[in-house]
Amino acid sequence: MYGTKILIVDDERENVRYLQTVLEENGFKNLYGAYDGEEGFSKVKEIRPGLILLDLRMPKKSGIWMFNELKKSEEFKDIPVVILTGEGGFLRHLAELREFHEGKEGFEGISTEEVLNRFIYSRPDGFLEKPIDPQVLMQVIKRILITLEDIKKELIEKLRGLKTKLLMRDVEYRGASFSLDGNFLGRIGLNCALLNGGIGLPEGFFLLSKEEKVLTFTKDEFLNFSRQIRDYLWEVERVYISHMEAIGALKDMESAQAYNIQVGWPSNLL
Repeated sequence: MYGTKILIVDDERENVRYLQTVLEENGFKNLYGAYDGEEGFSKVKEIRPGLILLDLRMPKKSGIWMFNELKKSEEFKDIPVVILTGEGGFLRHLAELREFHEGKEGFEGISTEEVLNRFIYSRPDGFLEKPIDPQVLMQVIKRILITLEDIKKELIEKLRGLKTKLLMRDVEYRGASFSLDGNFLGRIGLNCALLNGGIGLPEGFFLLSKEEKVLTFTKDEFLNFSRQIRDYLWEVERVYISHMEAIGALKDMESAQAYNIQVGWPSNLL
C-alpha cells in the first residue's frame, strides 16, 4: 500500500504540497503533482499512478474533464480517484442551471457529492470537501488501497504487541500484584529448582508484592503458585500461536477486517 504511486492534481501548489506532506508523514513516498486537468492526464500516462487525488475547478481542463477522460479510457478507468473540492456552491449553481433548462426540480437537501454525480460518468472512489482533514483523508486512502495482505500484516503487528503487553502485565494472586519481569521469574525458577532438588524452603518463606504486601508460602502453596504462573505464560503463548495460524488462514477482506485478536487470552487473576 505505502509503495503506491499517488498523483495529486490541484491548481493550488500549496494544496499539492500540503497533501504531499500529509501523505509523507503517513508513510507514502511515491508522490507526484500536476496543476491542471490536462497536465494531470498527461502525468497519468507517464507514471501510471495507483491512486489520484483530484481537484475539480482548475484552469485549462477541469477535474471533471479529467475524471471523465479517465473513466472513458480502457487503460485508465480502473485507477481509483478521490475527488477533492471546495466548490460545492459552484457545482450546485451549475447543476441548478442545467436542471432549470431541463425543467427538472432543484437540489434542496442534496449533498455536494450527489450534485457532482450529475456531471461525471461514474462515481469516484472517494469524495472529500475542502479543507481536507488529514485523518479523514488517510481513512479514505487506506480504505481504497488496503489489501488482504496489508490487513494481515497489521493484525500480526498488533498481535505481537498484545502478546508483549500480556507477558509484561501484573498477575493477581491472593489479593496481591506481581510483575512478571525477569528478576521475579528468575527467583521463582530458582526456588522451584531447589525444591525439586530436595532442598526445602526456609522457614517463613515469603514473596513481596508490588504493593509491598508480604505473602508467606508453604512448599505446596509455592509450587501451586509457580504452576499457575507457568500455566498463564504457556496459555498466552498457545493463544498467540492460535491467532497467528488463524490470521494466516484468512482468505477474504471481510473476514480479515472483522477478525478480533482480543479474544481467548487468559485472565491475569491466578
